[in-house]
Amino acid sequence: MHGISEIWTSFFRAVSWSRPSNLWYISIGEDTMLQRTLVTILAADAVGYSRLVAKDEEAALALFKDCATIIQERVQAHNGRVFGGAGDSVIAAFHSPVEAMRCAVEIQHHIMRLDEKFSEDWRMLFRVGLNLGDVVVEQDNLLGDAVNVAARLEGLSEPGGICVSSSLYEQVKHLPDLGFQDLGSKRLKNIPVPVHVYSLKGISPGHSRRRVAAWGLAAAAMVLLASIAAPLWWKYKPEIVGKGENTPQPLVAAQPSIAVLPLDNVSDDPRQDYFSDGITNDITSDLSKFSGLLVIAYNSASTFKDKPTKVQDIGKALSVRYLLEGTVQKTPQRLRINAQLIDAETGYHVWANRYDEMLGDTFTVQEDITSNIVTALAVKVTAAEEKRSNQKPTENMSAYDYYLKGKAIWADPTKVTPEGNEEARQLFEKAIALDPNYSSAYAELSYVEVRAYQSGWGDGAAALQKAEELANKALELSDDFSSHWYLAIVAWNKGDFDKSFREYETARRINPNDPDLAADMAEALIYGGEPKRAIEQIEAAKNRNPFYPFWYDWNEGKARYMAGQYQAAIDAIARINSPPNDVRLITAASKAQLGDIPAARAIMAEFSKVDPDWSIAKSAAYFYVKDSDRQHWLDGLRKAGLKEE
Repeated sequence: MHGISEIWTSFFRAVSWSRPSNLWYISIGEDTMLQRTLVTILAADAVGYSRLVAKDEEAALALFKDCATIIQERVQAHNGRVFGGAGDSVIAAFHSPVEAMRCAVEIQHHIMRLDEKFSEDWRMLFRVGLNLGDVVVEQDNLLGDAVNVAARLEGLSEPGGICVSSSLYEQVKHLPDLGFQDLGSKRLKNIPVPVHVYSLKGISPGHSRRRVAAWGLAAAAMVLLASIAAPLWWKYKPEIVGKGENTPQPLVAAQPSIAVLPLDNVSDDPRQDYFSDGITNDITSDLSKFSGLLVIAYNSASTFKDKPTKVQDIGKALSVRYLLEGTVQKTPQRLRINAQLIDAETGYHVWANRYDEMLGDTFTVQEDITSNIVTALAVKVTAAEEKRSNQKPTENMSAYDYYLKGKAIWADPTKVTPEGNEEARQLFEKAIALDPNYSSAYAELSYVEVRAYQSGWGDGAAALQKAEELANKALELSDDFSSHWYLAIVAWNKGDFDKSFREYETARRINPNDPDLAADMAEALIYGGEPKRAIEQIEAAKNRNPFYPFWYDWNEGKARYMAGQYQAAIDAIARINSPPNDVRLITAASKAQLGDIPAARAIMAEFSKVDPDWSIAKSAAYFYVKDSDRQHWLDGLRKAGLKEE
C-alpha cells in the first residue's frame, strides 16, 4: 500500500541486530551453507487500514506511522528486530520468548491508548501472532515455517488481540498477570501440521483488562507517555471536530493525577502504623512539590486504609488516574518497602519495585520512589523542584522517628487538647535534640506554639513570638514550604496580612499541590477582607481533597458569612460531623442575619453552656484588615445574644 513499505524499510535500515551464537550451519552443496537458529517471531497486521485510506489517505497514513513507531520502539525495547513488512503488516524476531510476549502486550496496550483519542470509526487496531520455531537465516532476513505460522496465528487473533502457538505458550505460561484461553488444535493455511493455539485473555478492547506485570521502568515510562502525553492527533483527521465547531482546537493532555494510598504496615507490631503512615505522608508531600502533578491529599487517600476496594473504584472516588500502593516492614536495622504504581482506569501496573535497605537509607528509598513515579508519568520537572527533591531532611533516623510520632498527633482528633499539644512538643524537641539542624522538626514545633496561641493554652503572646522564632529557624535551615506556611500563620495572627500572603504564596510555589495549605490560607483571606477569594480557594482545595477534614467546612462557613451568604454558611457548618463548639457561633450569627432570632439565640445558648467566658469583646480582639468586616461579624453575634463582656 502506498507509503507503508517505505516506513518498514526505514526501520530495517535503522536497526542492527546481533546474530545469535547458536546458529547451525548445514552443508547442502559445495559452496552453499544454510544458517539456522531458534527464534520467536511476532507478526502484526493492521485491521481496517484500507477502510481508513478510503476515507482520508493522508490521515490514515499518518496514523499508521504513529502505530508503526510504537511497534518499532517496543520491539527495540525488548531486544528484538523488525525484519519484514509488507503493506500494513510487520514481522519481528526476538531471541527471548518472554521478551517477545511482553513486547506484544505492550504494543497492544499502547495502540489501545492511542485509539482512545479517536472516535470509533477512526481507530486502528492490530492483530498479533507469536510463534517459537526454527528459521533459516538469509543475510538480514529470516525464512521458514516458523515465520509462516506466526503470520497465520495473527490471522486467528481478534482485532486488538494476541494468539500464540503451543511452543511459545510453554515458555510464557508462567508469567504473572497473563491468562490464556485454549483454542485447541488448528489447521493453518499452507502449514502441513496442525498447530495448538492459545489466545491471551483480556487484551482485546471487547474484554475486561487484567493487570500487566511491571516489566521495568523504561517500558512503564513509554506506556504512560503513550497514554498521557498530548498526541497531536489533529494531523490525522483535521475535520473530526465536535458538533458546532468550525475549526479544530488541539487537544491538551490532562495533568497526571495521583493518590498515594496508605502503605500497609506488615511488621508484627501494629504500633509501627505511625511509621508506615509517616512514609506515606512524606511521599505524598514529596510528590506534591512537583507542579506538573495533581496530587490528592493524604487524608483523602487514607480513608481507604484497611478497606479492600478495587483500584478502579478508588480512582473514581478520588478522581485520579494513578494510585501508589504498597507495604512497609520496619525492623530495628532494615526497611523493606514494596511499591506499585497502578493505572486506576485499567488496573495495569505501570511501575513496581521492591526495596530491602538499611533503615538509615529510608530517605534514599523515598527519593527513588518519587523519582520513578515522576519519570513514569513523564512529569516536567523544574530545576528548583529537582533540587528540593534531592534534599534529605535528616541523617538521624531516630530523630525522624520522633518527628513521625509528633506528626501522628496532628492526625488524631482526640489529641486536640493541651495534653496532646504538649506531647507533640516533647516529641519534636527530642527530634531537634538528636539533630539540631532538622528544619522540619523546627517547623512543626512552631505549629505547636501556634496551636497553643489560637486555643488559649498558656501565655498567648509569648507562644506566638516563640512560633515566629521557630519558623524563622526552620527557614534558615531549609527553604521548605512548611517554614513559610507557619510564618504566614504567625503573621496574620499578628495582623501583618501583607507578610502573611507573601509567605503563603511562597509556600504554594514550593508545594503547589497541598490542599490543606490552600484551605488554611483561606482563613487569612477571610480576616484579610477577601472572603470570596477564600471560598474559591476552599472549593479548589476540596477538589484535591475530596475526603477533606472538618475544618475546611468551618473555614467555608465563616467565609460565606463574611460574604453575606448566610444560608450557604449554615449549610457548610451542617456538613461537619460532630462539630466543635466554636462553629455554633457561625450558625447562630447566620441564623440571626436571616431573621430567625429564636433559633439563633437557642444555638448561642448551647455555645455559652460549653464556653461561658467567650464574649463580644474577645471576638472583637481578632485582627481584621477592614473594620467593617469586624463589625459585620460582631453584629451577627450580638443579634444572636452573645454577651458583651
